[in-house]
Amino acid sequence: MPYRAILIAALQAAGLTVPLFIIPVLGQVLSLFAPVPLVIIAVRQGRAAGLAAMAAAAALIAAIAGGQFLFVLFFLSFGLMAAGIAEGMLRRLRPERAILAGGLLPIAALLLILVPFMLKAGKNPVTLAEDYLRTSITDAQQLYAQLGIAEISQMLASVTDRMLFYLVRLSPGVILTASLFQAAVCFGMARTIILRKSPGVPLSSEPSLATWHAPDSWVWGLIAALGLVALPDESIRLIGLNLVAVYLLVYTAQGVTIVEYLLRRMKITVIWRSFIHTIILTLPLIALVIALGVVDIWADFRKVRRQQPAA
Repeated sequence: MPYRAILIAALQAAGLTVPLFIIPVLGQVLSLFAPVPLVIIAVRQGRAAGLAAMAAAAALIAAIAGGQFLFVLFFLSFGLMAAGIAEGMLRRLRPERAILAGGLLPIAALLLILVPFMLKAGKNPVTLAEDYLRTSITDAQQLYAQLGIAEISQMLASVTDRMLFYLVRLSPGVILTASLFQAAVCFGMARTIILRKSPGVPLSSEPSLATWHAPDSWVWGLIAALGLVALPDESIRLIGLNLVAVYLLVYTAQGVTIVEYLLRRMKITVIWRSFIHTIILTLPLIALVIALGVVDIWADFRKVRRQQPAA
């Protein structure tokens, strides 16, 4: 057992997670990358080493931040995400399948915990979520009022019941999209680091960011989701909107890969490529990126479908 590598990976994962409890915004951003060192050690040193690093990182976080609850929370969230991504890499699955495994495992664990609790409460889960959000917003409003931050307090006071209605019912799509986005970012970072440190691993046969594309058949899911949104029944429209959120992530990623391909053809360095991607994704240009990703199904701008077997 490579104990030194396990300890380093655990310290790195814990170091990325602990700021979540200390630094308001930056800490949340840093914590998104906590699964990366766990994925790397699991792929390079084996599943047993990866599992040991996950347990060690969870123990460190529980010791620093306090409480067994944090041990369980870390293991069932970032730990399971890392395990899903690493297993996908070890099995040499296509990137989207490894990302799905990493993004869905924490959500499945969350459902296993929440469903019994909701059944025991004997209330509609949607009603419970609305009551919880309403109470949280009221408490936060009072806190900011006491702190003298009137702008945020007034903003929270402007949240209406209708806004809560949509927020709760669209939360499944938002949560799923956020989890898959985090898994995709961690997959990309871990894969890049692994290939640089261990270029001989089988991962080198997988497509790079510049050549990846989602399975073309997935577009029918997007079309079906848009069809649901167009129906008059509000409950069905909400289901469609949740599905559309997930597909928008898929085709945003595909659009980004086309931009990455063009930037590489122009021999732009990785730092400037990262900067350009950040600018594009934070501006209205993101709509063009999504459209580019969808049109690529038929246009095949990079001619990658001629080189790769159909998924």
